[in-house]
Amino acid sequence: MSLNSMVWLTFAVAVACRGPVQAPARAAGDLRADLPAAELARAQEGKALFHKAYTPQEGLGPHFNFESCGSCHDKPASGGHGDAAHSARLTRVDGDVDGLPLRHLPGHAPLVPRPGAPTSLHKPPPLYGLGLVEALDDAAIADHCGQAPELGIAGIANVNPGRQRVGRFGFKAHTVTLQDFIANALTLEMGLTNPLERDPRHFTDGDAVADPEVPTRTVERIADYVRALAPPPPGAAHPAAEAQFADLGCAHCHRPATAPGVQAYSDFCVHDLGAAFDNRIPDFRAGPSHWRTAPLWGLRWRDRYFHDDRAGDLDAAIRMHGGEAAKVVERYAALAEGDRKTLLVWLNSL
Repeated sequence: MSLNSMVWLTFAVAVACRGPVQAPARAAGDLRADLPAAELARAQEGKALFHKAYTPQEGLGPHFNFESCGSCHDKPASGGHGDAAHSARLTRVDGDVDGLPLRHLPGHAPLVPRPGAPTSLHKPPPLYGLGLVEALDDAAIADHCGQAPELGIAGIANVNPGRQRVGRFGFKAHTVTLQDFIANALTLEMGLTNPLERDPRHFTDGDAVADPEVPTRTVERIADYVRALAPPPPGAAHPAAEAQFADLGCAHCHRPATAPGVQAYSDFCVHDLGAAFDNRIPDFRAGPSHWRTAPLWGLRWRDRYFHDDRAGDLDAAIRMHGGEAAKVVERYAALAEGDRKTLLVWLNSL
């Protein structure tokens, strides 16, 4: 076993001995078992709002993707990921990232990108365990971005200038808090203006319903629900596969434990994945080909990979990594077939 493997396994054992900060889910979509009664009540109220199907009379639209949060985040259960059919479309306007919802109400023209403007489809990400991620100190991310000069790995903590804090949510890690994440999603995905939206371009939306269309409480309660979703239960330990994962260099970015109890397999930093992942849309410190390290917890519930579902299996997903990951992929491709299968079986159990 290499020194690199020994370090990661020792760290994992130390984390396990200290115990998780929050109990993992018994099943997908479970709430944390340790919620105080008041937090549980807020989360249950938020879950109802998460699944509420809004109507145009309540402010839906005029441009939107779907009628409820739960319509898109439903696999394998409430709060999960969505498929490509539920993707959000992003563009860049006057130097800023903005959304281009795919649907519109009668009497309103569809939104189309400006000529020559970039667009990028982003599928709905899973929301399990995000309360743990929100609670991470900035230093837990910024001080531990994957760095391995010998492999060309050089992660970047994506600082949100409006919050002056390290981002962790979104495919380019541009958002800091779940409240901001929910407020922006209500606006861009459903056309529901709200008092907590921070982008002045979306304070009003031009329909017949007075703005803001949903109150602060709606945003706060949906955020409470997402915050209360338990992380996926850990898969069975597989020391040989875990050592292989470390030896290849995967663990530099897909850190097994970001902090005690946060076994997300991510450093929550952004990394350059190469020209094939250049969407021409930078976001704060993240360049056009930079993407947040995707958390691997809950991988057992996925059947396609990356922000746009471009990979149909894990082997293909690993091989598609470029840029900073190119040398790691070379090592992976050189593995004996049996070792590669062992690694993939373990990854599919996370």
